[in-house]
Amino acid sequence: MKKSERSILAALIFCLFFVFVLDSDRQAADIRNSTLRLHIIARDDSTVSQHIKSQVKNSTEKLWPAIYCDAQNFQQAVAKTEENLEYIQQITDNTLKNLCADYTSRCSLEQIYFDTTTIDGKTLPRGMYTALTIRLGQAQGKNWWCILYPEMSLGTGAEYEENPSGTIYETDRFRLKLKTVELWQKAKSFFTATEMYSHI
Repeated sequence: MKKSERSILAALIFCLFFVFVLDSDRQAADIRNSTLRLHIIARDDSTVSQHIKSQVKNSTEKLWPAIYCDAQNFQQAVAKTEENLEYIQQITDNTLKNLCADYTSRCSLEQIYFDTTTIDGKTLPRGMYTALTIRLGQAQGKNWWCILYPEMSLGTGAEYEENPSGTIYETDRFRLKLKTVELWQKAKSFFTATEMYSHI
């Protein structure tokens, strides 16, 4: 193979790789920007606190179908969450009171960074997500999470339950895409840091 042909082939491979990365990055961003997560954080890791966290999960679980049943998109789901924050906290605090807990809850919508998570074949790429966070007491214990939207709006919301039309699922191809994006992001961060250091 001539040198010019090798150069053309190398350029073609690079272009294909670049397109692959851009498509993967876009796909991951689409997931992050259309997924509303729920996190319930226990006061601590004691058996009692973890039991209380589970009871709060059970009591609030009944709310989600009614809140999100007519949400047509992610923005509407977020708006409905904001409208019901006080009500959600009231239900949570009532649950804590019935369990004789000596603390209350705090409910808020937040932008939170999460690492890549794969549960039962379902993958959520790492990055910033909008999350309804329910903090119990000092909120220093283990957390429980699920997807509020789109799962709950479809009436199939449960921890890690499959959703046929919302979340992208784990496949070898998608796993490769996520890994490629993560390596690409790490490389960009490295070279950015190196460039900044060289100007100091």
